[in-house]
Amino acid sequence: MRAPLPAIDATALLNFNPLGQLASSLPDFLPPMNADTAALIFVRHDLETPDEQAAAFNVNVRDIAGGHGRFAAPGNAVRRQVQSRAINPRTAEELAGFFRDQSYTLADVRQGLAVPPIRLERVPDDLNTKDGVERKMLFITALLPVILEVNQRVTVEREQLLNLRDKFAENPATLTDFDRAWLMQLADRYEMTIDQVDKDQLDQLARRVDIVPPSMAIAQAGIESGWGTSFAARTGNALFGQIQSVGQHAVSVSWKPGAGMPQPFASVGEAAEAYVVNLNTHPAYASFRTERAAMRDRGEQPDGYKLIGQLLRYSERGLGYVQFVRQVMREDKLTDFDGAKLKMASF
Repeated sequence: MRAPLPAIDATALLNFNPLGQLASSLPDFLPPMNADTAALIFVRHDLETPDEQAAAFNVNVRDIAGGHGRFAAPGNAVRRQVQSRAINPRTAEELAGFFRDQSYTLADVRQGLAVPPIRLERVPDDLNTKDGVERKMLFITALLPVILEVNQRVTVEREQLLNLRDKFAENPATLTDFDRAWLMQLADRYEMTIDQVDKDQLDQLARRVDIVPPSMAIAQAGIESGWGTSFAARTGNALFGQIQSVGQHAVSVSWKPGAGMPQPFASVGEAAEAYVVNLNTHPAYASFRTERAAMRDRGEQPDGYKLIGQLLRYSERGLGYVQFVRQVMREDKLTDFDGAKLKMASF
């Protein structure tokens, strides 16, 4: 068992201004943050009403995942769900040893081998002890199956949605009450309101229910968490630069809640879920969803290198942020993983 974290006031450690910029001064017992990461200023997209704020920060991420709501995905979709193995390594060396035992390497994934269904619960505390190349390798190797699992659940929902959309287009009367209830629940989880099912609303929903390319997700997580070494990442699974608009914590962490503070999560998986949901629902990223839908219409798979260009509002650095993410994607050849697949479990 790991000793509990000391009760400290981490406001000084994570003193974000209203735009989300990390304070440059940290106490001696914390390792220095990645310089490039600390320079990023993440935009806080404020919610307008108290109801919107409450809805945004009281959502149960498990309810966002397919199959956990009142109307689960159909049986064939459930059989396709991946049974992932949760791991919670205490050290970077323990994490590396686990990958060796699984014969899981990024080189093999680049050769087309499937990714083991591993779900990292939290990043090890000592990733900063590894040199830059090994730290990145461990972080990418650990995060890839997490992102793929989130995308797999989204894909199951998307395929069911498209099936019902085609069914509706052929004959609206063939949609059952269960079909309509499932669609309305799905729309609610993707922050759309469907009073009465019609083709236009189903098309709009299909723009939201879609994957985020792993290359993009991994690059953003690496940049915004210092490749898993930031204080917020190590103690609160805050990997994707998401910050609070209101002063609430979903889980217990050592820093005080408040607008502009990092949003903590119970696990790496929940952080990844929240990141994907954010891109798929927030008005600031409507152009991202539009471009992704255009790729689908052209018969293309979502391209992370192109799509990151639509996230100018993710950081106040705007175009500079986009260029930095693309540089990371090129240097670490992250687009190699956009076609990666998880090993499927047998039921």
